[in-house]
Amino acid sequence: MKTTAFTLLAGFALTAAAIAGTPAPVTPPPSVGLWTWFAGGSVGYLTDLEQPMYSLNLGMEYKRPGASGSHSIYLQVGYAEDDASYGYHPGIAGAKSADASIDMHIIPITLDYKYEGTLSGHLNYYVGLGLGIAVVDTSCDWSWSQALPPPYGNGNGSNDQTQVRFYGEIFAGLSYSVTDAFQIYAGARYILMDNADRYVHVNGQTYDAGINNNFLLELGLRYHF
Repeated sequence: MKTTAFTLLAGFALTAAAIAGTPAPVTPPPSVGLWTWFAGGSVGYLTDLEQPMYSLNLGMEYKRPGASGSHSIYLQVGYAEDDASYGYHPGIAGAKSADASIDMHIIPITLDYKYEGTLSGHLNYYVGLGLGIAVVDTSCDWSWSQALPPPYGNGNGSNDQTQVRFYGEIFAGLSYSVTDAFQIYAGARYILMDNADRYVHVNGQTYDAGINNNFLLELGLRYHF
């Protein structure tokens, strides 16, 4: 009986020692990516319109540990202007002459996707696309005159119009990571936009306007927080 009890105790002791001496298995941490917020802005030049365009963006970047590239989704809002003047002067006695000036304010609002990869060290490349709308606000002022009847005299007027049009863009460029949080970038965008109709009170004409098929060359900065 004593021998049996001693044998059981010895077996428990050896088993406990074996368990204590065996390291517990370590489960590797899951390879989970990290989402970070960022905000930025840029100033650019519309090559066809020959006007500046300003943009602000806010979004999130996703990157997996050890990955060479990242994915970003962000909201971008831009602003550009288009000014034009029109005139109708037939040079015929008694004909009506007219002049008009138009101010157009274009506000693109898009949801953008961007892929960014490493080229060398702090230098990166990026490509992406954006889809959304453009809010187009147009104001028009006009005047007319007629030296002979009918009707003799002159007049003037103005009107305002707001339209919403489809807007899209594809883009590519280079970026440089100054620090882990601060980044500068330079690139180009190709813009697709449904033109806005603007009625000009000059000989009853309607003109298309907008920034469709424009290239935008831009320089910007982005801060991660």
